[in-house]
Amino acid sequence: MFYDLNLPYPTQPNLAQQQTELRKRVDLLIKFGYQVVAYNHTVTGKLDKANPIHKFETYNNSPDSPSGQQQKIEQLSRITVVIEDASQNYGLSSANSIISSYDIVAAQPTNEKIFQNVCGTLEVDIVSLEMGSRLPFYIKHGPVGLAIERGVYFEICYAPAIRDSASRRQLISNAQSLVRVTRGKNIIITSEAQRAMELRGPYDIVNLGTIMGMNQAMAKDCISTNCRAVVMHAITRRNTHRAVVSFEPVSSLKPNELWKVGSDKKNTGKTDFKGKSTVKRVRLSKDDEEEEEEENEVEISQDMELS
Repeated sequence: MFYDLNLPYPTQPNLAQQQTELRKRVDLLIKFGYQVVAYNHTVTGKLDKANPIHKFETYNNSPDSPSGQQQKIEQLSRITVVIEDASQNYGLSSANSIISSYDIVAAQPTNEKIFQNVCGTLEVDIVSLEMGSRLPFYIKHGPVGLAIERGVYFEICYAPAIRDSASRRQLISNAQSLVRVTRGKNIIITSEAQRAMELRGPYDIVNLGTIMGMNQAMAKDCISTNCRAVVMHAITRRNTHRAVVSFEPVSSLKPNELWKVGSDKKNTGKTDFKGKSTVKRVRLSKDDEEEEEEENEVEISQDMELS
């Protein structure tokens, strides 16, 4: 299952030309064999009224396969926040309603101090680096190791290497440094393609990954297994508190899971909005009543012996 987790969303989605270009890119990804795509919206600076968030609209008019069955591609939403000042509060937490409305959250640091902060503390799924140009800092083992322990992944976008030869040389050099520091772990490869001609098939990307210092298995994981791990990490981040505690409504529990709220086959428990238990007694059959009376007699006799 192949993923492309960085397909730039149109800056003006109401324009027919930009929507047509988006359809071309999605159609080509389907033909290449991709099953999941993430529309990316890039924001520079704080998330406020100065940075309006465009509403994502999924593309439903997928082309038909030769067999006559309609092909479908899973469509996710992603936001990438370019962080320029470490002193500002960018609201990168699940408590932010804007952030929680996106499936995937990425951060793009612009200096070493921000890079360390993103790798160590911020609640993000992806660390995106501008690989097509000279990085303003060195990629060091310390912050990279913290990010790997937290389940955060590093992104390499290959489209800049197609646009310009100078960017190609710089991207390969930066990618080789990242692969050397991470030892090939927690890396994803995405397109960031602004036009359909900048997209490449999965096995072309695998060959590109070997140039960056990976073996073929590692390169294939960068567009499949690792991308799936990013999506699962994002789901965990949204549905749990600090990836430790999760909450589920009682109505979502199955009958065999009612023990989680202290209910068994004889009691069906519900909780009102104030947290008070509203347990209702279920009518027991004759055999169950006799069984319960025996259990009560045993408990009474044990209490008398203890006293």
